Amino acid sequence: MAEYNSCANLINDKDKLNEIENKFDTSSDPLQDMLNMQEWLQTTLAEKLPENNIKPSDIQTKGEMVEWMDRNFDAIMDEFRELKNSIGGMSKGEKAASAVWKKWKSNHTDISNELVSDMPNEDRLEMMFELIDIWHFVLNKFLAMGFTSKDVYTLYFLKNLENQRRYESGY
Repeated sequence: MAEYNSCANLINDKDKLNEIENKFDTSSDPLQDMLNMQEWLQTTLAEKLPENNIKPSDIQTKGEMVEWMDRNFDAIMDEFRELKNSIGGMSKGEKAASAVWKKWKSNHTDISNELVSDMPNEDRLEMMFELIDIWHFVLNKFLAMGFTSKDVYTLYFLKNLENQRRYESGY
C-alpha cells in the first residue's frame, strides 16, 4: 500500500521550497521548465529501464504513440484513484479516506459531508500532490506529441475562447 501523506511533507524543506519559488520568479517560461524536467525524468527512466520505458522523443510510429498514451492514461487513472482517497483525508487512514467515494461504506455520508475547508493542511497538500502526479503524466503526453510551452499556451487559449463562445451562443 502507498505511504500516506509522504508528499505533504515535501513542503517542510523550507530551503528547497524557497529555491523552487525563486526559480519560478526568475524563469522566463515556467511551463517549459516543467516540460524540460519531465523530459529529463522520462529520458532517465528510458536509459535505466529500457525494457519498460521509451523516451518521448523516440516515439516514431502511431502504434508507439497509442501505447504511450494508453500507459500514461492508466497512470493518470491510478493517480486519480489516489486523489479521490486523498480527498477523503489520508490522515484518517486508507479505509476511512476511501469512504468518500465508496458509497457502500457505512461512513460514506459522514465523510462526504465534511467540508474541504476543514481538512488538515497535511491532507490538503497530499490532495494537491496527487493532482501534481496526474500533471506529470499529462506532461508526458505533451512531450510525446512534441508540444512546447508556447503550443500548450496558444492552443489552450484558442480552445478556451471557443468554449466561451459556445457557452455564450448556447451550444
